[in-house]
Amino acid sequence: MFAAINSLLAGGIPEFNFDLTTGSNLNLRTQAIAAGWGGTIKVIATVPSGNTISGTGVSTALTIDGSFPNGVTLINRGLIQGYTGTTGTTGTAGTNGAAGGGGAGGLSGNAGGNGSAGGAAGNGGTGGNGGTGGLAIQASTAVSINNIDTISGGTGGAGGAGGSAGVRSGGGGGGGGGGLTGKSAGPGGAGGAGYSVSGGGPYGGAGGSLGGGTGGTGGTSGNAGNSGSSGNITGGGAGGAGGAAGSAGASGSAGATGAYIAGNSNVTWIANGTRIGTAS
Repeated sequence: MFAAINSLLAGGIPEFNFDLTTGSNLNLRTQAIAAGWGGTIKVIATVPSGNTISGTGVSTALTIDGSFPNGVTLINRGLIQGYTGTTGTTGTAGTNGAAGGGGAGGLSGNAGGNGSAGGAAGNGGTGGNGGTGGLAIQASTAVSINNIDTISGGTGGAGGAGGSAGVRSGGGGGGGGGGLTGKSAGPGGAGGAGYSVSGGGPYGGAGGSLGGGTGGTGGTSGNAGNSGSSGNITGGGAGGAGGAAGSAGASGSAGATGAYIAGNSNVTWIANGTRIGTAS
């Protein structure tokens, strides 16, 4: 994971050099000890070119804390980046429109009733916002940072997709007109209910034997029901309108880029390099 060397600074002051190679959620002091640092001399930790230290889960990519009696310097020639924020939740689906009811058949020569309109489909809910990206470096102790390449907060999470619109219903069919022959009445057939996801018969009722008209069929999804047919004296009822369409919900907003450093007051920046995100 790392290579370590002991050397002397100008003036004969010892220092401990080691490399932080690719890894996740690292603690600089823990890594220095594992590399052979005895806990006293100055530490020089380097992220080599082409290597990445990343945050995963909800953890900081690189933590610098604890005691460094003779100081610590971080040289970054690679990439230190926080975790990607969570994706927003998907919006709730819109409710389905209720089917329109069929119109009543006409009696004793009366006109058939009109079918009712289908209910409007509900709008989908807005998707949730994406989460803020994670923290790249937490500096809880004094450290000098020579940032030659890039330190970046994590990318914000994508916004959640909007909820789907509800399904459109159909309008109810109109009732058939009533028949009348002599003193005998032939009732018209009732109109069929419009389309709905949960069921509903699309067929209109048959006309009476004495000249009553047939009920109109219910409308298919989003469409008006059909009118009932006339009896031998009077007309059938009109079909109801199809349910209005709902709209899909809007997508949520993407999350913000995370912080590249927390504890900036503990940092002496030798070189800024590329720093992406916020600092606190």
